[in-house]
Amino acid sequence: MNPTGRISRLKNASIRKYFAAGCFLLISASSFAQSGFDFGLKGFVGTSSLINSNDQAAGPELDYKNSIKIAGGISGGYSFNKHVGVELNVLYAKQGQSYKGDVSQITPSGYGIVILSQAFQSFAYANNVSFTGNYTADISTTCLKIPLLFRYTGDNTKGVYFSSFIGPQLDMLSAVNIQVNGKTISPSNYNLKAEDFYKKTTVDAVLGLGVGINLPSNLVLSAHLRLDYGLGDVENKSETTTAFGVSEKVYSSARAATNNATGGLLISLNYKLVKKAQPKNKAHSDKKPGK
Repeated sequence: MNPTGRISRLKNASIRKYFAAGCFLLISASSFAQSGFDFGLKGFVGTSSLINSNDQAAGPELDYKNSIKIAGGISGGYSFNKHVGVELNVLYAKQGQSYKGDVSQITPSGYGIVILSQAFQSFAYANNVSFTGNYTADISTTCLKIPLLFRYTGDNTKGVYFSSFIGPQLDMLSAVNIQVNGKTISPSNYNLKAEDFYKKTTVDAVLGLGVGINLPSNLVLSAHLRLDYGLGDVENKSETTTAFGVSEKVYSSARAATNNATGGLLISLNYKLVKKAQPKNKAHSDKKPGK
């Protein structure tokens, strides 16, 4: 046999085996990269609303204003494969609603709050806040939002891919601030704190649509249009106040449910935990070329 031909065949066999081993390692690494844990930071900016049919139909005595709010926090997730995963967030959020209106159009409704303009008028008088002509008001709530999300994406190993999430969210109220004509008021005329007007915990539905971008160093930058909507009334309709020895509910039975809603841009920066791939058949990978 020609020694040169034998050497050539040995070299070709060696190259093929190294090439096969390299492909195996690449496939293994890629397979792992499609799944695993990730954690990161999140920031949100967008509009926030307290949606109530009585307030929306009030006319010039109470109009809605755009209310820009922010949120931020941390997240942890797990991808089962290159398309499906789950995620848990903890977000510190500011939300609520701003209003404006014409004082001359406000009409008392008797006992209990039916339209918020009636409460703003009562708060202003009790806090010696000037309340004539046109007025502004703002309800700002601070809460901890904890969504548990199901993630569905395009191929998350590509440079840019489609990304979405959906799931329930627990809202835990920590503070409420009410302002009339730029001044913080206290609902002392109701013998209550501002937080007493709202439920301590509520549940929302969350939806997000956007894109993910794989960056160097196992980082992923993503941008989503994030929407959440309250599944129940955020106002504490069972709250009561006492005046002249008589106890009555703060909110009238004629007042509709109030649902919280936010929508805006969510930016996330996550770090993916990546593990070195291990060959499935170590004995095969250890075999020397040409054997």
